[in-house]
Amino acid sequence: MSRMHPLLSPIGIGVTILIFLGLGFSFIMNGSAMFSPGDLTDRNPSGQNLGGFASHAEFEKECRHCHDPLLTNQADLCVRCHTDIMKQVADQDGSHAKIKNLSECRDCHPDHQGRDFDPTAAAFKLFDHEITDFSLTWHQVGFDLTPMSCEDCHSPSAGFNLKVNACQDCHVGQDPEFMAQHRQDFGDNCLACHDGSGIIANFDHAATSFPLEGKHTQVLCVDCHADGQFKELPRECNACHKEPDVHAGFFSINCESCHTATDWSALVRLDGGLFNHFEQTQFSLEHHLTNYANQVIVCADCHTSPDGFEVSFDLQFCVDCHTTEQAAFMREHQDQFGQDCLACHDGVDRMHDFDHNRFFLLDGAHVETACTDCHANRVFNGTPSECAACHREPEIHAGVFGLQCQNCHNSTGWSPAQMVEHIFPLDHGEQGMVACETCHIERYTEYTCYGCHEHQPGEILSEHLEEGISQIELEDCMACHPDGREHDD
Repeated sequence: MSRMHPLLSPIGIGVTILIFLGLGFSFIMNGSAMFSPGDLTDRNPSGQNLGGFASHAEFEKECRHCHDPLLTNQADLCVRCHTDIMKQVADQDGSHAKIKNLSECRDCHPDHQGRDFDPTAAAFKLFDHEITDFSLTWHQVGFDLTPMSCEDCHSPSAGFNLKVNACQDCHVGQDPEFMAQHRQDFGDNCLACHDGSGIIANFDHAATSFPLEGKHTQVLCVDCHADGQFKELPRECNACHKEPDVHAGFFSINCESCHTATDWSALVRLDGGLFNHFEQTQFSLEHHLTNYANQVIVCADCHTSPDGFEVSFDLQFCVDCHTTEQAAFMREHQDQFGQDCLACHDGVDRMHDFDHNRFFLLDGAHVETACTDCHANRVFNGTPSECAACHREPEIHAGVFGLQCQNCHNSTGWSPAQMVEHIFPLDHGEQGMVACETCHIERYTEYTCYGCHEHQPGEILSEHLEEGISQIELEDCMACHPDGREHDD
């Protein structure tokens, strides 16, 4: 006799029938919830009803609200209740509009994890705050160095929107004086300027029509943006910089054609380069800041600028100004030196404290020498300092002693010269100093002893021949008489 299969036995069939009856009863009592992997949350921080329900737990037995397999995407079912999320995506406004993949809501907001489970809080752990317009780079910890939570800035009961005074409440506690002034200057809309990554990290002033350069980088924002105004501000220099009296009405209002942001006062551009009055014109304004009446000297007092750009200068300005105050002096001064004032004067003043000794010592007879004797045609640069440039070399030593005249001559008196070294006694004959020309008749490098009345050539020759000295040797008297005396040996 063959054995019956267990599933086809009376007991097997009975158990099967009981199981199906039990499943059917459970389905009648619980519906599709019988397949639920866990309880749905009953958390509702906002207290709002969505789709007629206060929480997911209220439709726990009606799985069709969230599950419609093969017919639709689950995310489409979510937004039937969460219409605010659908509006964010449609309007491309809000945090959900920035999330790249919104097809699976449960990836960030899971459920079936108990009544106390918070699907919104679970999403915070997965949320990348960088997709918003505010970085958390500088908001990881608070001023007390404790970690910051989402609730510090966002309100769970208001859809996790930013708290109205979140920024102010936190920062006022740290620096109330700064915040009071900052809010007065720029208002309470912190996110208009700040993005969390820095002070104004996402703002580049260079991208505007007015890049900040030079001294402008040190200017406080409120100096230009008073009352929190940032749009349609004037760009003209004279909106902030009062036109200096020194050139008021003289130049055009196109200030940047001459001035730079590096230094408004000291550096200006003129003719394409940085302008400094002394470096470019060789005339300093050090002694020309005010006139004789102690009034400020302005550009127009010395220059003309018909078109506001091209600047011209006429030396007559110097003459007219100084003549009104020093007429007698100016007449004499112009008669002696002419009207080319800049040939001698540089405004420092070059001639006011000029020391000629720094270039050429004026002493002795040079003290009485007129300036024009050396500086003909009022030429001063490159004037030679060698004596021969003014003093003609005497023929008697021409080409012999060189041009270092000061070795023998001095400015007290050109003649007589001073012999620095002369081995032959100059008081030869013991009758006082002998004149140079007595021995050096034609040239100082040649001498003769026959210039003295005591020497007779014939007798001298006869006496020296007796001593065995030839006539040729006789011509070199100094070889035997270096001191001018007779010697027997």
